[in-house]
Amino acid sequence: MDVVKSFNDSEGPQWKHSLFGNPNDPETFRRRCEIAETLAEKNFDLAFQVIYEFNLPAVDIYAGVAASLAERKKGGQLTEFLRNIKGTIDDEDWDQVLGAAINVYANKHKERPDRLIDMLTSSHRKVLACVVCGRLKSAFQIASRSGSVADVQYVAHQALHANALPVLDMCKQWLAQYM
Repeated sequence: MDVVKSFNDSEGPQWKHSLFGNPNDPETFRRRCEIAETLAEKNFDLAFQVIYEFNLPAVDIYAGVAASLAERKKGGQLTEFLRNIKGTIDDEDWDQVLGAAINVYANKHKERPDRLIDMLTSSHRKVLACVVCGRLKSAFQIASRSGSVADVQYVAHQALHANALPVLDMCKQWLAQYM
């Protein structure tokens, strides 16, 4: 009942926000995920209950919410949403959710969401995010600091395609020491 009350009439008929249905039915599963994603923006605690009560894929739903908020440039809401989920998922999943928002900012809005990149936990994900945002020098610095040959090779490859010769030289020098 709380879920149905959370939606108003302008958001469609009440049955569209019903969690009832056959648990094995793909349509019921899709509707529940959609409801949880919409709820996560307006009533996180209730969305959290729905996700865990119906064993829905939390990380996929959270990534969808993060991307949707980024799409609409709702930075304040995104920050609040990230604060809500921080303790509920592990670091790898956290990076996946952040990555969804970072990709939208980088690809759709052509912006560099440095604050979000800084929030990533994995060096590898930071490298990928910096590359997506065109920050090749930063990507090299993170990759070399973490000692990842594969990440430095990836940055070198991207630098070659972007014709970023100074970064390519730095990568080659670093790789020459480690190979």
